Amino acid sequence: MVQADESSFEINIHIAGSSRRLTVSPQETTDGAPYYVCLENQNQIAEVRKESNGDWVQLWGDLDEQSITAIGQAIDEKTP
Repeated sequence: MVQADESSFEINIHIAGSSRRLTVSPQETTDGAPYYVCLENQNQIAEVRKESNGDWVQLWGDLDEQSITAIGQAIDEKTP
């Protein structure tokens, strides 16, 4: 399991009609592609990545597309 570290940050989003605070931990694949592990109460709920076309996709987890888009927008606001 991925643990939050000094590069982690928090986002506030709405998932399934409720406000949630997630800890986002930036990670990198072996070939250097960035992705983000999303934790809620130290439990991993999703891994997301931004595609070259700007769309956010879920690599791991069980969230709907609207939730993934909300997570992606919040990550975009927090990252350069």
